[in-house]
Amino acid sequence: MPNLIESIMEKKGTPTLKAIAGVFGLPATRLYSVAKQPKEGEVYDAKVFNWDAIERFVARRLDADKGLETIEDVIDKALELDVEYQAQDGRRSRRGAGINKKIEVDGKEIPVRKFPNFEADANMFICLKKDDNVYKIVYQTVSHTVLVPVNRDGEVVSQEVKVISNFMLNMRGIGPASLELEMNERFQKAELLAQA
Repeated sequence: MPNLIESIMEKKGTPTLKAIAGVFGLPATRLYSVAKQPKEGEVYDAKVFNWDAIERFVARRLDADKGLETIEDVIDKALELDVEYQAQDGRRSRRGAGINKKIEVDGKEIPVRKFPNFEADANMFICLKKDDNVYKIVYQTVSHTVLVPVNRDGEVVSQEVKVISNFMLNMRGIGPASLELEMNERFQKAELLAQA
């Protein structure tokens, strides 16, 4: 059953712990240590915040003179601070812009494919790191891509089929900037092996 702070955040949005600490002028590490306290009677999970402890922490610091009369006031102020923090931290908007985009498939969040050449409708070959083959896409779903090895003319050279998730394609796939060079190296290597 959600506590008061969680039910407020369900309606208004969840601020970062840094912003909640900032409302009180405290360092974020102070609230992180509170958030990581184990819950009584539950198995400890380091990835789950203890919102009961956070609510107690916030409730002890409410101050009507500072405009922080209720927990809801604290959440509102923290959400405002988050907007300020995001504006100040220009790195967030520039770095890795396409990397963290997610889509929901069957109730799970999965990454989208990172580069346009990873899409079937691009009609481009795919090269994977630490793999000597050049592939073409033969089938693609929202979450997975089916690849077959091809030669320079796009003809299938083996019946080996590789099914790769978006996550693995993003990790191992070679982006458009160096794709031509990588493809040519792989095709030359395959042609030399065929002549030998």
